[in-house]
Amino acid sequence: MANNAVINFNTDAKLKSEAKQVLDEMGLNFSIALNAYLKRLIIEKRIEFTVPEIPNARLRKAFRDAEKEYASGKMKIYKTHEALEKHLLSL
Repeated sequence: MANNAVINFNTDAKLKSEAKQVLDEMGLNFSIALNAYLKRLIIEKRIEFTVPEIPNARLRKAFRDAEKEYASGKMKIYKTHEALEKHLLSL
């Protein structure tokens, strides 16, 4: 029989509630999810944090500017990495 240990930690009540709802929909519970996470932590010896790929206002503006430049035909296209690198180093 496995030697079980209890881990207690504090979390936001809303976060716990939302996580429980998702786990319930998946047919899982906190023990299964957290044990899977801890096993992955041990194997990979790292913690991965991800952020949503939602560009901020500055990046959205850069996208719009690039699209306008491309549409106008003013965007310079480089055929080789070396040509691009030469241009970038000249700036």
